[in-house]
Amino acid sequence: MTDAVTTPRLQVRPPEEADRARFVELFRDDDFMLFHPHVLSEAEAEARFDHMIDVCRTIPFGKQPVVERASGLVVGYTGVDHIDIDGRSRLEWGYRFVPEARGLGYATEASRALLEKARRTYAGELLAIIDPRNVASQNVALKLGFAFWTRSRVDGDVCDLYTLTLG
Repeated sequence: MTDAVTTPRLQVRPPEEADRARFVELFRDDDFMLFHPHVLSEAEAEARFDHMIDVCRTIPFGKQPVVERASGLVVGYTGVDHIDIDGRSRLEWGYRFVPEARGLGYATEASRALLEKARRTYAGELLAIIDPRNVASQNVALKLGFAFWTRSRVDGDVCDLYTLTLG
């Protein structure tokens, strides 16, 4: 797959219809959705997966499945999505992994690989929105080059906002 980026342990590639069942399962799982306001209903999970596909049609570094090469399993995702904050549309970088894949450096490894692809096609600011209690995610953002910007309310929740400028 030419749109995929590969590291020694991972492949990051655009979502495919064959990924739907896995992501619907993950979006409905409490452990996967840790630090998200709630798990999604089946209809919400289906819509979120459709949205992932739609974003990747126009942004080559939209949120994409991260596949563990040794097992062939989708262990999470990384990439951007659109978000409106303070009346301004931004690109929000995010990552989320199954508990078994956390603490292995996968978020940093997969995100670095996809950020390299982003650098070839995009110049501008990326935003990372992180729950203040999620120290592991804060550490990943810092390793990726994001810098703390501010603490703010996003959709009613207190979040730490980090920025990274490409280009």
